[in-house]
Amino acid sequence: METTIRINTDLLNSDIIEGIKKLFPHKVVDITVHNADETEFILESPAFALELKERISEYKLKQQGITLKPDELI
Repeated sequence: METTIRINTDLLNSDIIEGIKKLFPHKVVDITVHNADETEFILESPAFALELKERISEYKLKQQGITLKPDELI
């Protein structure tokens, strides 16, 4: 059995260790810690990937700017 736990380090506590012990009772386990690539995580989900692409498009549109004449402001 293999499992991956993705968690913010602010939430790490002894409950995590106890949970691992329950998942793998009386076993030798390898624990590897590395920075998670959040972009990769987002792109793994089609819904999240679509949301990201939409937000990027909206951002680019907002950067183009809008030109108005003074009489158009009223």
